Amino acid sequence: MRTSLRQRCRVHWCRAWIWVLATLLFATPVFANEDNEHPKFRVDGARLIYDTENAPEGVGAEIEVEDADALREILRAHPDISVLELNSGGGSLWASMKMSDIVIDFELDTHVHGDCSSTCARLFVAETTRTMSRGSRIGFHQSWWTADSIQEYYDGNTEEERWDTPFEFASWMYGDTQGEVHKALLYLVRRGVDPLFAIETLKEPSSGMWYPYRIRLLAAGVLTQ
Repeated sequence: MRTSLRQRCRVHWCRAWIWVLATLLFATPVFANEDNEHPKFRVDGARLIYDTENAPEGVGAEIEVEDADALREILRAHPDISVLELNSGGGSLWASMKMSDIVIDFELDTHVHGDCSSTCARLFVAETTRTMSRGSRIGFHQSWWTADSIQEYYDGNTEEERWDTPFEFASWMYGDTQGEVHKALLYLVRRGVDPLFAIETLKEPSSGMWYPYRIRLLAAGVLTQ
């Protein structure tokens, strides 16, 4: 039996609505990095996920200065974000300092899901509510300055700083290093971390990593819940 034009249109209309509903139900959520502009970041509701391990080829898989600008941009575009979720092995100390200031200013809670080591730990303690999922880790070690970077800094600043010999530069670096260590310890203490624990974060050489147990992190105030 032949169907009428109205019946055929009704069938096509039903099929179209079924396709639309299926698309809505099973579509992948749209995240902040859908255009790959900021591949280390992903917005998931009120949570901003910062995962340097997710960086594609050609993008530095660590904390970098450019990430601070991206963090500020995303937070301004998504005012409902209240939690920064972290997974990173660290990177630039300067970048971590800039990002920590942004986290403090936007009053974000911080959460570790995976590993948060080296300069990532500084970023983690930026806020007062700090949590970590089961099976995750937070790692600490001494900071370092590579020989090539020291040479580059010396060559680029000798004239301005008027270092007549490498020994004068070494004397300056000795004092500057003590100042940087003092600032790092003071930052941890001001963020509510136990002073003795803060000192222990410097015990592991830069070639290693100290991962305290959860109970120790809670007792020292690194984790707040």
